[in-house]
Amino acid sequence: MRLSQRIKVLALLTIAASAALLLDSAAAPATNEQSAGDYIVDHRHSPHAQLRPVPFDAVQWTDGFWADRFKQVCDVTLDESWRLLADPAAGHVLDNFRFAAKPGTGNYLGTTWQDEWLYKWIEAAACVWRVNHDPEVERRMNEGIALIAAAQQPDGYLSTMPLVKGQSRFQDPKDHEIYNMGHLLTAGIIHYRMTGNDALLNIAKRTGDFLCANLGVTVKPYFAHNPSAIMGLVELYRLTGEKKYLQCAQLIVDRRGENPKKRSREEYQTGMDGTDVIQDRVPVRKSSEIVGHNVFFTYLYTGAGDLVAESGEGELESALGRLWTDMTQRKMFIHGGVSAIPSGVSASKDFVNEAAGAPYQLPNASCYNETCGQIGAFMWGYRMLVDHPDGQFADIMEREMFNGFIPCIGLEGKSWFYRNVIRRYDENYQAKGGTDMAERQLPGRKQICCPSNLLRTLAELSAYFYSLDEDGLWVHHYGGNKLNCQLLSGDSFALEEVTDYPWSGEVKFVIHQAPPKAVSLRLRVPGWADKAAFAINGKPVREAKSQHGYFTLAQTWKTGDTITLSLPMESKLVAADPRVEETRNQVAVMRGPVLYCVESPDLPPGVDVPSVLLPSTTTFKPVVGMAGVESPLAGKTVLLRGPALHRAEPRMPPLYRPLSQESFQPFDLTLIPYYAWANRGHSAMSVWLPVVLKN
Repeated sequence: MRLSQRIKVLALLTIAASAALLLDSAAAPATNEQSAGDYIVDHRHSPHAQLRPVPFDAVQWTDGFWADRFKQVCDVTLDESWRLLADPAAGHVLDNFRFAAKPGTGNYLGTTWQDEWLYKWIEAAACVWRVNHDPEVERRMNEGIALIAAAQQPDGYLSTMPLVKGQSRFQDPKDHEIYNMGHLLTAGIIHYRMTGNDALLNIAKRTGDFLCANLGVTVKPYFAHNPSAIMGLVELYRLTGEKKYLQCAQLIVDRRGENPKKRSREEYQTGMDGTDVIQDRVPVRKSSEIVGHNVFFTYLYTGAGDLVAESGEGELESALGRLWTDMTQRKMFIHGGVSAIPSGVSASKDFVNEAAGAPYQLPNASCYNETCGQIGAFMWGYRMLVDHPDGQFADIMEREMFNGFIPCIGLEGKSWFYRNVIRRYDENYQAKGGTDMAERQLPGRKQICCPSNLLRTLAELSAYFYSLDEDGLWVHHYGGNKLNCQLLSGDSFALEEVTDYPWSGEVKFVIHQAPPKAVSLRLRVPGWADKAAFAINGKPVREAKSQHGYFTLAQTWKTGDTITLSLPMESKLVAADPRVEETRNQVAVMRGPVLYCVESPDLPPGVDVPSVLLPSTTTFKPVVGMAGVESPLAGKTVLLRGPALHRAEPRMPPLYRPLSQESFQPFDLTLIPYYAWANRGHSAMSVWLPVVLKN
C-alpha cells in the first residue's frame, strides 16, 4: 500500500474514531426549551468544560472603561455600521441579498464574504436590543432577517455572491461560502437567545442541515478553510441536542491535513487545500506549531476547543496545548497580534498570506496583525480557560481586549484599521493599497470582516467576565458592572464591581445578595501584577489561597460585605526575548494591562519618533485627558509623562555612517495608550523605543 493510501486510511479511521467518541461521550444538552437562554457561548452542559457561563443578562455595565465602550456601540457604532451596510453606495450588503433572492435584478458588489457583515451586525444588534429594547434596532434586525429568508435556497444553501452572479456552488474556497454560512449559524443562535424570536434560528437550522448533508460528501471539507462553521455547528448542537451538528463540526477538524500538497504563489491562486495557509499540511492532532492565515488557525483551534469541551478527547486537547504555547510564547506580538507577515513562504515552502511567521519573527513596521486574528486569539483563549481554568489564558484575553482589537476602531466609534502595526516612522506615510492603510477609514465594500467582528465582540464582551463552578464564582476580568446570577447550587448571588480599571488598580466588590453558606470567589491576579493585596470589609487578608493565577476567598457572605483587590499600577519598561531580533536593545512601556506608545503629535519641535530613547531608569506619571480628539473617551484616557532622551542624527544618505558622537538631549516625553494612536490625523508612532542603560 502506498504511503498516500495509508495516510488516507488512517485519516478515515481517525474520523470514525472521533465520531464514535462523540456519540459515546458527549452528553447531549437538555431539551430545546431547557437549553434556551441568553448565553453567548453555552457550555453549561458540556461534560468536559470545567467552568460554566453566566447568562448575558446577568452582567450589566455600570460605568468605566468597558461601560463607555458598550455605550458607544449602542449610540454610535451599531447605527453607523447599519447605515453603511444598507447603503448601495457603501456596503451594498442588503442589495446583495435582494439580488440573490431575485437573480438578474442587480450586480453583486463587495468581497466574497460580504454576507457576514449583516450576520455579525444582527448578532451585535441582538445583544444591544437585549439591554435597551430599542424598537429601531428590532426593526432593522427584522428587515435583515426577511432579506436573508428570501435569499436562502430551498436546500438551506446561502451565499449571495454565487447566487447573484449565477455561478455554480463551491468552485473556489476563496468564495467563502461556508465561512458566510458559519456566521449565519452563530447569528441565528444569538438572535434567538437574545430575543426569543426563532425566525433567524430556523434559517440557520436549514443551513446547518445543508452543511451536515453535504460537507465531506458533495463538498470537500477544505471549503471550510475559514472555519467559522465549527463554532456555529457546535453551538447549534448545544441548543438543539442534535448530534449531527457536532459530528459535522468534528469532520472539519478531522479532515485537516489529510492530503498535504505544495503550491507556489501562482498555484495558490487556484487552491489552498493541503497547504500551510489553511493549516492543512499536518493533521490537527499532530500539529506542534501555528502556521498560515491568522484567522484560519485561530478559528480552527477555537472550534476545536469547543469540541474538546464536548468529547474530552485527549489527543486533540494535547495538540491545542502545544499550539497555544507556540502562539503565545514564540509568535505573539506584545499587543496580542498573531500575524507577522502579509505574504511570504512558510517553512514547508508553501505560499502563505496574512500569516504567522517563524519563531520570534515579530517585525514592528511590516507586521500584518489583522484585527480578526486578535479576536480569534481572544475566543480561543476563552475556550482554553473554561476547559483548563488558569490565569494565563485570561491574561492573553486581557492583552487582546486592551491592546489587540480595540486599536482597530477610532475613539469616535466609526473609523477603523484593518491591520495593527506597532511602528510607523513616516508621519506622511502613503498606503500601498489592499489592506494597508495610512489612517483609519470608514468600512465599505472591502475589508469589512474586522469592523463587523469587533462590533459583535464589544457588544458581547460582558459574557466573558465571569464563570461558575460548583464552589462559586470566578472573576476573570475587571470593569464597572453589576452581576446578578444563580450559582450552580441554585442559590441567588449578586454583587457590584466598582472600579476605574484599567486606569486604577483598585477593584471593590460589594455583595448585594448571597446564600447562608460558604461561597468561593476566585479573583484573577493578572500576570503583569508583581503583587496583589486583598481586604474583606477593610481588614487585610493575609492567607488568601492562590492557584493557577486566581486567589480564592471563601466564606459565608452577607449583604453589604466588601472585597477589595489592590493591584500595582506603576509603569514598567518591558523587554522582549532576545531572540526577537526586531526589538533588541529596545523597551516598551506598559501600565497595568495597557500598552503605550509614542506618537508624533506629542513630540516637541525638532524631535521625531526615530530619535527618541528611554533611560532604563525612567519612571512615568499618569496624566488624565488626551487633547485634540473629539470623543468622550479621550477625556478619560490616561497618558504617561516622564523623562526621555533624543539624539539628533541626519535623515539623509549614506545609509551607513560612522557612529554618531552627538550627545543625548533630555526632554519630557508623553506616551499615549497604543489603542488611541492615529486619532489625530497622519502620524508617526512606535511602541518599541531604544533603551539607554543606566546604573
